[in-house]
Amino acid sequence: MADWRTCARRIPPAIALLGLVAGCFGVHEETEGDRATKGAEATAAVEGGFALTVFGAANTAVLRQAFQDDEVMKELQRRTGVRLDFSPGLNVADPSVKLSVMLANKELPDIVIYNAMTDRSKVLAAKVAMPLDELIDKYGADIRRNAASAISISKANNSDDTHSLYVLPGGVGDVEFSPLTNDYAWNVRWDLYKALGYPPLATLDDLLTALGRMQQLEPTNRDRKRTYGLGLGLADASGHLILDRAIANLQGYVQTSSNDAYLDMGTGKLVPRVSDPGSMFWKAMAFYNRAYRQGLLDPESATMKAVTLSEKYKTGRYLAAPSYTLLGGADSVFQSNGDTEKGFVPLLVDANPERIFAGQSTYNGNTYELFIPKTSKHAEAAMKVVNYLYSYEGAELLLNGVEGKHYDMVGGVPVVRASELEGRRNDPNYMLRTGIGKYAGLIRFSPLNDPHGYPAKFDNVPETLQRILTPAQRDFKAHYGYKTVTEPFTRVPTYVFDTSVIANLSAKPGSDVQAQEQQLNAYLIANVARVIFQRSDAEFAAAKAKFLEEYKAKGAAAVFAYYETKYKEALAAIGP
Repeated sequence: MADWRTCARRIPPAIALLGLVAGCFGVHEETEGDRATKGAEATAAVEGGFALTVFGAANTAVLRQAFQDDEVMKELQRRTGVRLDFSPGLNVADPSVKLSVMLANKELPDIVIYNAMTDRSKVLAAKVAMPLDELIDKYGADIRRNAASAISISKANNSDDTHSLYVLPGGVGDVEFSPLTNDYAWNVRWDLYKALGYPPLATLDDLLTALGRMQQLEPTNRDRKRTYGLGLGLADASGHLILDRAIANLQGYVQTSSNDAYLDMGTGKLVPRVSDPGSMFWKAMAFYNRAYRQGLLDPESATMKAVTLSEKYKTGRYLAAPSYTLLGGADSVFQSNGDTEKGFVPLLVDANPERIFAGQSTYNGNTYELFIPKTSKHAEAAMKVVNYLYSYEGAELLLNGVEGKHYDMVGGVPVVRASELEGRRNDPNYMLRTGIGKYAGLIRFSPLNDPHGYPAKFDNVPETLQRILTPAQRDFKAHYGYKTVTEPFTRVPTYVFDTSVIANLSAKPGSDVQAQEQQLNAYLIANVARVIFQRSDAEFAAAKAKFLEEYKAKGAAAVFAYYETKYKEALAAIGP
């Protein structure tokens, strides 16, 4: 696997042709003078130190109070001169539902961050987002510099006849691929898998067999509560997106902006996700049905939300996950509890040998989109703070913390402090105390490298990378002779795919297609668990047939055709 100095050369040809990449991902050679000036400007940007209300910046489970007192947030507020008030997101069981209420009442905070996969259509339909073009011209130098392609695509696909910019994506940057973890693949308890003698996982049935044997090895967690192979958060509006996360990704299919569409990495075409009875989605549904019938799927999954799901992973209730993010920091909790041998590693399960979706080109960002409402009384201040988050300095603060507290500069390279590494291992409240990794929604910019050449995420500095391996990861690497934990994924010829164009397509606000899509999404969210929790093959087949009949009757073919056409038009506009 290429190291951090060469990863930046993995640029999809289509992006290079678009001119979205200049030099090494268009990195601006920022000088120390630039940094000092930017810091001073940000601090002086807003006088008075008043507060901006923010929704969607973090998982609601970690927001204990309106004004956060962790070290990252204190530093962000010191640099920008603005306090962030997170009260709109406190005690929220489902952010998507809360957002719907705020949109209906036209009672919105100064900054709103939402999940584009579940909420973009209703945000655009509500017409509450402020046009941002003039604000960016005045106060968005870093946005223009580091998110130029994202702005262009957002204006092309998520605007109206005015072609104004209404929403900004988060995570704009380079190819996302961690040498330690994988969000798009199965993560399995290595200690138990090792105890089984490393059985092959060529098929999903192999995985179920392994999970059943692992459950026998560890039938309860340390609190004597029953373990399961897996859990799901189907009570959340986005819960269904996890169903086929690893299953589709490892076969070379990418979930897109429509819930009924995959991008097929092999052909580059859109194919139906939900409405096709032979799709990867239905392969995943059948897999979870078998898991339920074998006692491997937590029966509470039908009514469980993501917050509870992560808590169960952290307490050792589950033995595998289709995404690393779902673990909620389980590895750190294991270490702090003294269970040093326990830990998860990403494994290739039922994988396509030619292509998998294990890394994402994020030139146009992730699903954490942001808008400033028309009702905001502090739009200029909000834009100045958002612009700071699109800078290298702002990005590195959220990703790494504060120099002198969490890391030190040694020989011109950032080195994470030993005390911080120890805190991750032993302090279950590490994220709450430091704020590092806490504000996923606020991360607007995720560059691969700092302008000075070292990784923008300081954990990926090679020397630090070796120090932060968990015992399970270290043993995993040693057993197979890997240089990195995720090396087996990079051996697949195509494992990174650019989703910039397709991820930003959406139905026109107020159109018949949008109304049909909203009905389809509501039906999917309400009925997916009913199909999974059937007690026989015959009952599952009958529930699947009923689901598909009712789903298609709501206009699935018309909605898919719309996205297929829009995607072809977008490709024609930008070239091959």
